[in-house]
Amino acid sequence: MKVLLRFNKKDNSFIDMQTVNEEYIYKYQDVEELPNKDGYYTRLEYDEKAKKAVMKYIEIPKTSEDKIKELEEAFYAMQEQMLQNSN
Repeated sequence: MKVLLRFNKKDNSFIDMQTVNEEYIYKYQDVEELPNKDGYYTRLEYDEKAKKAVMKYIEIPKTSEDKIKELEEAFYAMQEQMLQNSN
C-alpha cells in the first residue's frame, strides 16, 4: 500500500494523508487572479499548449428573462428610430 503524506512547507508539520494507487509528480505554479467582471465568472484551466494553469473569464449564460428584455429593448429602439425617420 502507498500513502501520500502532506506537510506544511513552513514548519514541516503534518497536514494529512491519503492512500494512492499511483505516484504522481506535483508542481506548484503561481496564477494571477482575474478581477471580477459583470456577466462573467472565472475558472482555472490547464492550457495544454502553454503547459500551465491559467484563469479565464467564462460568460454567465443569459436567462430567458434577460433575453426577452434584450429583445424588448431592441424592439423599442427600432420603433423609436422608425418614428424619428418618418417625421
